Amino acid sequence: MKKSLTALLVATIFLAFGCNDEYFTDGGIQTDLSGTINMSTMDYLKTEPAKFDTLVRLIQLCGLETEIAKTGNTFLAPQDYSIHNFFKLLYPDESKWPELSQLKSEEIDMISKILKNYIIPDQEIDRRSLSPAYSYATTQGGRKARFNLIRNDYLGNVNMGAAYIIFALNTSAPDSPVEQYQSVTVVTSGLRSTNGMLHILDSNTHIFGFN
Repeated sequence: MKKSLTALLVATIFLAFGCNDEYFTDGGIQTDLSGTINMSTMDYLKTEPAKFDTLVRLIQLCGLETEIAKTGNTFLAPQDYSIHNFFKLLYPDESKWPELSQLKSEEIDMISKILKNYIIPDQEIDRRSLSPAYSYATTQGGRKARFNLIRNDYLGNVNMGAAYIIFALNTSAPDSPVEQYQSVTVVTSGLRSTNGMLHILDSNTHIFGFN
């Protein structure tokens, strides 16, 4: 019965948002990969509409395609399910969700600021250069980002199993003397596009904007 209810819920969400090509809700965990993709970061995102069609649309609405496509940067891609949950916070009544093309200018500005914190300019974050110790970078949005490797297995045993990247963002106020980080697991790492590095973020535990 529980599995049937889950399947019904997924089907309902797909029918509600998939058909208008606005909101897709793929929440699947991706296998950790490493490889070269013979296309730009933006072009790769466009080839995976089930995971990134809403993300691509927001990037376009915010005029950030050029920033995503700059040579030598890193993009940490939130999946559409994370964005879906972000819109649920903005509009608890899903029947009142606007079409993406109808978002107000102030909402576009807010989303643009959020997206910039998933871009690390002029730096390729490669897992081979990371360790359990923290490494730091600055996002396109001017926020401090933190990266490290965590290793554990499916039983939770530390220092066993596969190593995966943790991406964390300092979400404290700009003038705060105390840094507060919110983190998300990278579920697909080390995709090297023709312009930079691409990592894909966990959609089950992460809400777009670190909300």
